Amino acid sequence: EAALAVSEAKIVAQRAALDNGEALFDACGARATAASLGLDRFWRNARTHTLHDPLDYRLRDVGRFALTAELPPASLYT
Repeated sequence: EAALAVSEAKIVAQRAALDNGEALFDACGARATAASLGLDRFWRNARTHTLHDPLDYRLRDVGRFALTAELPPASLYT
């Protein structure tokens, strides 16, 4: 069950980071990409973390547990 809690937290964190990064660049426009502001670094760091651990596996495991109460098997992503 701890693996499910971690997966749920990872899903929320990934979506929040990407949504907030996108909103930041939408609000600030093209000037947000200026290296002097460092906002591009925030986006790259968030994107690196989201690509490091594929979200699809976590979504599958959380969904399977919600539907069948089947705990996820131990894997590289748990």
